[in-house]
Amino acid sequence: KNMQEIKLLKKQLSESFDMKDLGAAKKILGMRITRDRKEWKLTLSQEEYIKKVLDRFNMQDAKPVGTPLAGHFKLSKEQCPMTKQERNQMSKVPYSSPV
Repeated sequence: KNMQEIKLLKKQLSESFDMKDLGAAKKILGMRITRDRKEWKLTLSQEEYIKKVLDRFNMQDAKPVGTPLAGHFKLSKEQCPMTKQERNQMSKVPYSSPV
């Protein structure tokens, strides 16, 4: 698009909405935006969010993996906590929070 069209669109939007032109976006919804104009690529990174989650759960030394559990593992109902004590113990494991 040429700059004239962009300026016109911004003008039209500002007539309907209270807005301020802050230039090219660097972040959106906590994700860092990286542009490679030469390659026509836009990359979003959640690195800062991931670091916050790791800090929150004291997992700064965790090693990255593709999935939380390898695909060859088979889970069954027999592996579920059976007793009240086992269920209580598992309820204190914050597995689903960081994952």
